[in-house]
Amino acid sequence: MSARQHHRTKPKRNKPYRPRAVRTPVTGLRDEFGLVLHGALVMAELGQFNRNQFDRIGQAFNTLWGALYLRPPKDDSVMRVIESAMRAMNDVGRRGDATSVWQMRPLEQASVLAGIHKAEEHLPKMNVMDLYNSLQKFKTMPADNEMRGML
Repeated sequence: MSARQHHRTKPKRNKPYRPRAVRTPVTGLRDEFGLVLHGALVMAELGQFNRNQFDRIGQAFNTLWGALYLRPPKDDSVMRVIESAMRAMNDVGRRGDATSVWQMRPLEQASVLAGIHKAEEHLPKMNVMDLYNSLQKFKTMPADNEMRGML
């Protein structure tokens, strides 16, 4: 009797191979989004809000919304709060385009701040590739005033 026959062998594995997606930590992105959004909001509170700050907030929210649209979160309130902040920014944009005075009202600031906090809370759970794809899609869109607030 050979040594090979003496020991029992394990049965062959029948499970199919299912590779898992690599999850990249988004802590750097969280800090970057936080700096952009909070910095622009502080400028609005100080009365130094301008078109550039508006565009920075708009691009950040549009990127986040696009990624959430590609892979909806389990918590429905995330989308609702971010969409509310986007509507507030649309109002600011319409008023700024009409009067050339760029400022945020206190209620709009509160809505945007709630959107920032909800985005920061959900950002660690988001897929980095969805954020990247959303940003690339946003960059290819026309820069019309009507399209600026929506993705």
